[in-house]
Amino acid sequence: MDAIKTGKIINYLRSLKGMTQKELAAKINVSDKAVSKWERGDGCPDVGILPLLAENLDCDVDSLIKGELPAKKVMTEEEIQAMLSASGQTPENDTSLLQNPGVRIRIYDFKRPSLVRKEEMRKIYNTFVELCEKYRSNLLGNRTDLLGFNVISVDELTNNEFIRTLPERTFFYSYDYNNSGFAIEIAPAIGKILLKQDLKKYPDLTLTDAECLPVAYLNQFVELMQESIYSKTDKSIPKESFFRKRSLDINPLLPRNTPQNPNEMCLLVTLELRSDTECGMMNIQFNYKYFTELCSKRGFFENSSQEPKLQWLSDIKTKPRNNNIIVEFGRFIPNNCSFEAGTILVSQKRAGEPLNVIVENQVRYLGETVAVGESFGVRITEALKDNDEKGTIIKYDEENYISLRLGEAYCTQEEISRIKENTILELDNVIGNPVRIIQDGKVAAHGEVIIVDDYYAVRVTE
Repeated sequence: MDAIKTGKIINYLRSLKGMTQKELAAKINVSDKAVSKWERGDGCPDVGILPLLAENLDCDVDSLIKGELPAKKVMTEEEIQAMLSASGQTPENDTSLLQNPGVRIRIYDFKRPSLVRKEEMRKIYNTFVELCEKYRSNLLGNRTDLLGFNVISVDELTNNEFIRTLPERTFFYSYDYNNSGFAIEIAPAIGKILLKQDLKKYPDLTLTDAECLPVAYLNQFVELMQESIYSKTDKSIPKESFFRKRSLDINPLLPRNTPQNPNEMCLLVTLELRSDTECGMMNIQFNYKYFTELCSKRGFFENSSQEPKLQWLSDIKTKPRNNNIIVEFGRFIPNNCSFEAGTILVSQKRAGEPLNVIVENQVRYLGETVAVGESFGVRITEALKDNDEKGTIIKYDEENYISLRLGEAYCTQEEISRIKENTILELDNVIGNPVRIIQDGKVAAHGEVIIVDDYYAVRVTE
């Protein structure tokens, strides 16, 4: 059972029937958190519950296991809208409190954090556009059968997500990957074309093929790629320290044997190579530290954005406005916490659990983290009540505490009165920026959100 596929089909079928997660959970005797976990792809329903789940979703058990519905010739308008809602394109969100109600809203997964900003992604993309042009003219010019070499995409994903997409045997070369390096995968068909071999006559990939490909083409490409990237830095370290060399102890045909942290993020640049007979991909998998540390610290991203820097001025008569809504992972006893860089502060909130939404020093709502355009946001999942039942409002009156704060927002009292389930609030923190670590009401440090033993945690960065 594929958790992602099964989760999407549960989300789609539930939306199609107009049920909330709580309503579906009540029908099958589980918690709404369990349904939320399935729909996020963080787990699968127990086999024993599948028949009851299928009955309430009007489908068969096989569809849930496969994560697929039997093919239909025509979809009704209601089905189309439900499918769009399930895919996140038109979610049932209340965006009336946003400055731009039409902004794209998507679930933000801290297990798959965005480490590179949009303008930085654009800089990387443009660098590879230039690189493809150089490579075409310098190295592929004498090959009349090679018709195109272009950038397809730049994306962020986990190492495991990328490796799982590859065939068991393919051309795969690591360049000191785990030490802020990179790896390159070349589709078998394209590798054979570069080697001027007929794939139909010689379908097997051999170690001889794998060692000839770098000599014939890949070494020159890697040299040109690293030179192009290095030329855009401040050159504060010599080439010898910046350039990565191929790891010769790794089998160049077995990508799944490559030692990589499966849950660590990587940046994937996908190029397309077209010949007169074939079309295939070359993937450059960068360790996330390659751009976020090795390149960023050497000025690679300086002046990458051509957009003007805007600085908004306030009228002298305008009263200062303090944020009055706070979103936190929790508040904790200080216990002589250290804020030294590298220290990891582990919360008591499990990954996937809703965060605390605080108004007037009270946890009045719970919400899940979303991306509102380029900023963090929160979607309200539950409004707490001021009584003794489960889900009661939590009142904070402690003067000494530590909190891990995702961000803040401002709403008028009238706007606060309109907050309800599915309301989206945009926070003052941009995705990719550090979160705040608060001590006794003041910012004590900044850090990045990570997951430790399935609990939210913050690693101190400064």
